[in-house]
Amino acid sequence: MLDLLNSVDVTELTSHLTLGAADGMNGLIESGKSIIKWMQRIAMVAAALAFCVGGYHLILGGERGRHKCIAWFVGGAVGLVVVMGAYALAEGVNTNIRFGS
Repeated sequence: MLDLLNSVDVTELTSHLTLGAADGMNGLIESGKSIIKWMQRIAMVAAALAFCVGGYHLILGGERGRHKCIAWFVGGAVGLVVVMGAYALAEGVNTNIRFGS
């Protein structure tokens, strides 16, 4: 009778499983980084549009235009800082926390 339990090297099997898990985690990390970079491109365009709308309110908004433009300027700047800082935060977490071996 064929003895399957003794014919399989367990250390070789676990090294393949660990390596496979690490490869999957690296793929997940790279996917997350590419999504963040994609979001950063969109955030730059959105911030530019917010600044344009804020400028429009400032120049042509009348007496309440200055109050309306502040929300657009602050919102665009804060949103841009948050999205641009997300990549640095992800890199910091990636360097400090290791999954697998």
